[in-house]
Amino acid sequence: MATTESLPENSQPSRLDAGKLVDLIVKAAVVLAAVIYGCGFLVTSLHQHSYGLAEVNPLRPRVLAAGIWFLFFAALPILTVIEARGFRFPPAECERWRYTRGATLGFYTTVSFALGFFLQLVFEISSQTETVFPSTGMITVAMGISGALVFADRWERFPHWLVLPGNLVFCGLLMFCGGRDLSYHRQSPAFVALWFMVISFFVASEMRMRSWKLKFGNWPQSLGLSLTALAAFSIFYYPQIQTSWGGGAPISAIIYFTKDSPFLPNRNVSAKILDETDSGYYLIGANDKMATFIPRSEVAMIYYSDDSSGPFIIKTK
Repeated sequence: MATTESLPENSQPSRLDAGKLVDLIVKAAVVLAAVIYGCGFLVTSLHQHSYGLAEVNPLRPRVLAAGIWFLFFAALPILTVIEARGFRFPPAECERWRYTRGATLGFYTTVSFALGFFLQLVFEISSQTETVFPSTGMITVAMGISGALVFADRWERFPHWLVLPGNLVFCGLLMFCGGRDLSYHRQSPAFVALWFMVISFFVASEMRMRSWKLKFGNWPQSLGLSLTALAAFSIFYYPQIQTSWGGGAPISAIIYFTKDSPFLPNRNVSAKILDETDSGYYLIGANDKMATFIPRSEVAMIYYSDDSSGPFIIKTK
């Protein structure tokens, strides 16, 4: 009887622990949702403000999608730095600072380029067919040479001084191509990789200065850099993610106006739909930097394509 009476007493602490765990999970989920929503609201607000839009609906699903994408793009460089900090070199190699610096730099650059190449394929960011120099193929060759130098440095007779300069050339080439494509609004693997490289270097420097400890004296600097990263993501990267994936890329469409429209009665115009509200549509043209609002009452039909021949309903006799 004494044994059976002690069972409820022994199970009570486990129930309390389970309750604390559930409470902790709920609080963590609430905090995470708040962070996602806050980041998403800032991203969409900055994105729409760059086109002159003042109306932002805070309850739209795209706000959460934008927050998830920003945290995803921010988490990957952080994980890259954590993985790089976990490297353990043999004592003989640690004495050669050129190897450790060269290998770490090559790791950051290679992972950044791989992520940029992967995301470029998944999201189909680029539609340009023009050939640029240096090309993605040249960057891939430079990545292979950089990796070969890192592995060859383990040989005793190999000229070890080549490792760091070789990885610096690879890193500089990738950053040059990324900056070039960023300035010309050309989407490419280097354009995406530039984000991961810059954020990785920033996170690595922050971790090195703080030694994983948050210091009160210099938190404004980290907060300012974080907000700068969020603004850069909102202006340069979020608008290139396809709408079907929850991004902010405008949708190509042909707008057909009504016969009573004061703008273009019984005519159509090719444009891109930036946003849609209950009152109308925000459109941007090929060379427009600011959006144009068209009331919903002035639109007779929308053909979601850039095919100038029009939809089948018009071709049908």
